[in-house]
Amino acid sequence: MKIAVFDLGTNVFNLLIAQVSKSKCDIKKVAKVGSHIGQGGFKRGELTPEAISSSLEAIATLLKEVHAEGGADHIKAFATSAVRDSSNGPLMAKMIEERFGFDVEVISGDREAELVYKGIRESILLYNEKVLMIDIGGGSNELIIADKERIYWKDSFPLGVIRIKELLSPSDPVSVKDVDQYTAYLDKVLAPFYEQVTHYCPKLMIGSSGSFDTLRELIDPEDDFSIPAKELPLEKFYALHGKLLASTKEERFAMAGMSPLRAEYMVLGSIFVDHIIRKAGITELYQSSYSLKEGYMAELAEEIK
Repeated sequence: MKIAVFDLGTNVFNLLIAQVSKSKCDIKKVAKVGSHIGQGGFKRGELTPEAISSSLEAIATLLKEVHAEGGADHIKAFATSAVRDSSNGPLMAKMIEERFGFDVEVISGDREAELVYKGIRESILLYNEKVLMIDIGGGSNELIIADKERIYWKDSFPLGVIRIKELLSPSDPVSVKDVDQYTAYLDKVLAPFYEQVTHYCPKLMIGSSGSFDTLRELIDPEDDFSIPAKELPLEKFYALHGKLLASTKEERFAMAGMSPLRAEYMVLGSIFVDHIIRKAGITELYQSSYSLKEGYMAELAEEIK
């Protein structure tokens, strides 16, 4: 069965095209387009007309990729934080269904975390060791403690980088006061997570997609992403983090490996990663290119089996 899976994220829309059978999952194409669906909408609690318009055009662009690959037997879209937290989110989902003719599921943060786990599990060999998995989004961040067999704890927090930027309005470059304000806010919101870290003591962190892809690209601009998961040595992350903290938006756009879709928000993402590493006592950091869409792919493969 040939599938096309849309991950309608707050900042970027991602597409996965794959051939799925009971024996394997064969990824044919991965594409992404900036949507900015959440921009300007978190404080007002609704998607702006501009965001809706740009998002519909982003989906139309990605559908061209599906058609170029010969179509799909099954098309599924998942809408996440920006849509589920907006008063007109259901209207947006209905507009997509009516215009493009495929199902849009507005998922909870809990379901999003479950799919992220299943996606990461497809990209890297896990053992019985409990690891911390994180997906940094535009609207929400999913945190999961799991091993190869099951999830021990998971939650979704309203800490996505676009949401935080609207809430805190940090300076450019970010100031020490901004960092202190941000990390104090993180400590308040993430109190339930800190309890679980104390209990399970994960030492390996695996970050999926989004900001973590950009961290990988910045650490090694020559990387061709031929393998879906890779270690990000902590000393290289810390060096990059210091560089990001000192940078302006214009300087970030000029960095080798910087995604134009993430240049405006990478400082906030990097601060989040750095803070979690230090609070949780993480000793190893990995990046996974697989996330929600690959998690759904894995679910379909299990159903076929």
